Amino acid sequence: MQRKASFFPVFLIFIVLAILIFFFAQKGLFGGLTGFLEQATVPLQKMTFGIFHTQGDQTSEEKLREENNSLLKELAKQKGLEKENRALHDQFEATNPDPKKLLPATIIGMHDEEIVIDKGTSDGVKAGGVIVYKDNLIGRIVQVSGHLSVVDLVTNKSTSFTAETAKTSALGVIKGQGAGGILFDNAVLSDKLEKDDVVVTKGDIDASGLGFPPGIVVGKIVSVNKKASSLFQTAEIQSLVDFSQLTVVFVLSELK
Repeated sequence: MQRKASFFPVFLIFIVLAILIFFFAQKGLFGGLTGFLEQATVPLQKMTFGIFHTQGDQTSEEKLREENNSLLKELAKQKGLEKENRALHDQFEATNPDPKKLLPATIIGMHDEEIVIDKGTSDGVKAGGVIVYKDNLIGRIVQVSGHLSVVDLVTNKSTSFTAETAKTSALGVIKGQGAGGILFDNAVLSDKLEKDDVVVTKGDIDASGLGFPPGIVVGKIVSVNKKASSLFQTAEIQSLVDFSQLTVVFVLSELK
């Protein structure tokens, strides 16, 4: 527990640094210096996030044993590589979306309903791009700089897009609720909503090829709220992915 706490201030510093870099990049301050700072800090942020994130899953016994292990950093790096390799293997076994259109990205920061990834405009990433893990929707890119991107998770209150249920084909609008919540809203009363039915994206691609492709899993219905006096019914959705355990995600390239 003490080891994890010692990493927290460093982790927090890198989050603040990433935000400052984004701010300077958006304002056009310092020109090429911003890109240089990003390139210099991304590897350090990645290592810090990996160490902090990995240790959260360890037992107390493992933490105590590793306190006296001089190879802690190397071990954390190795575990991070194993997770990345496993994520890549699992992703390329998925058929939707097409693995050929995916760019692997490492999460280097996570705060509330946002994550920061180590890919930016230098990698061809654009604002509006969709982030997935296997066939599950993670979120959408809202800010991009040379080597970093900020992603709003599907649970973020800014999230809103059309979706449908896989089993009954009920149409509705996904709305992020914050604090891990997702709402399936604006479903007409005549449509059937069932608990445990899977909700997927309806498809919303703009002229530039960015947006939500059809058939990406948003989550499953855990409860339904239907009242005869209301014009619409709603359902609470739960993602099939534990966002807090993610270390690698995938950027979906433009669809044209």
